[in-house]
Amino acid sequence: MLKYALSLFVISVCASIFAAPSYSDFFTDRACRIDFHFCGNAHQISVYLDGVKQEPFWGGRRKHLDTDLNLGDFRFRVLDSLTQKVIYCNGFSALFREWQSTPEAATTSKSFEQAIQFPYPKRSVVLLIEKRTDFDQWQELFRYNLLPSDKLIDRRAPRKVPVNTICKNTTPDKGIDIAVIAEGYTAAEQEKFYKDAQQLLKNLCTHEPFASNRERINLYAIAAPSEDSGVSVPQDSVWKNTAVGSNFYTFYEPRYLTTLNVKKVYDYAALAPYDAIYILANTSRYGGGGIYNFYTLVTADNQYTTQVSVHEFGHSFGGLADEYFYEKQDVLAGMYDLKQEPWEPNITTLVKFDAKWKADLPKGTPVPTPSVDQYKNRVGVFEGGGYITKGMFRPSFDCRMRTNSYPEFCPVCRSAVERMIRFLTE
Repeated sequence: MLKYALSLFVISVCASIFAAPSYSDFFTDRACRIDFHFCGNAHQISVYLDGVKQEPFWGGRRKHLDTDLNLGDFRFRVLDSLTQKVIYCNGFSALFREWQSTPEAATTSKSFEQAIQFPYPKRSVVLLIEKRTDFDQWQELFRYNLLPSDKLIDRRAPRKVPVNTICKNTTPDKGIDIAVIAEGYTAAEQEKFYKDAQQLLKNLCTHEPFASNRERINLYAIAAPSEDSGVSVPQDSVWKNTAVGSNFYTFYEPRYLTTLNVKKVYDYAALAPYDAIYILANTSRYGGGGIYNFYTLVTADNQYTTQVSVHEFGHSFGGLADEYFYEKQDVLAGMYDLKQEPWEPNITTLVKFDAKWKADLPKGTPVPTPSVDQYKNRVGVFEGGGYITKGMFRPSFDCRMRTNSYPEFCPVCRSAVERMIRFLTE
């Protein structure tokens, strides 16, 4: 009888370890935010903990918690302390990683703020932060034992600013929740921000697959007030006091608009459930930026705002790479090792092309694919992409991820975004 009972216990434990984690077994309805710093230079990287916060809303997925889509330069995994079972994981990228490829990083060490969020655990967990070393290989950077009852976890409510629900079509677990944060809007420009946030929703839904999934989108406009109207433009010696302190001229690239004040961004985003953070900048200047599972930052009033807002969201939401390239070397041209397969779904070095869109090539398509009229309107393997002219390939001759003039995502990019939508909502 004892042996029988012991056998049942062993079977029960094994079933628990190998079964997919159930959200209600491990997590509450709140969120856990980890603030940390990426520190280092072109050759070194370290992670240093800043703080832990309990936030009021969890807007992310509640299914397939222990899997991800193999996207991002980094990933984090949350392990149940008792069983060491992975109960949540997600990939992400960082401005720090981009900076590592710049000339400045070869001679200077810096620290960049970073934040990640996962459902608030019911019991003790272990957090691992890892960096990608190859297409499917990882190296541990940081390990932290988190006790959810720890008295030093910050449980203060986020700073209250007005939040306008632009649209709420479904519950957070079934929706694509987008927290839109005002940047460079004074208190007197609050109504303009709400109108711009409504226009942002329209802009996103000009493209598939967002248009056909509009009923899954929830969008919250967070009216963070700025002292000054507009944003900083260092190349013109213009500096503004704004909600999240964004500026153009990131890495000395005139059009690249980002912010280093990540904790401020996430403090505002905490006022709503979110899968994605979108910062809307009150300026007509051309530019923006988007980093996977980090944030999107786009200007509100430029003639190309519709195109740029969708392009940058392709980065931050879908994990898509830039498909453009220049004969003159781009500031980010050193990001990719041509001996490895990039993780982004819409570029390839052909090192592991089987894991990309090879199966979608029409029969008889040459690899590489010539840029001639015969192939320009079909999926192929066109050389040039990821800021590099040679050795990197993209799936279509043109795409929203390459130019402002092309009206839509190519089939491969559209499929990647659709996959993300299903991953978050089904």
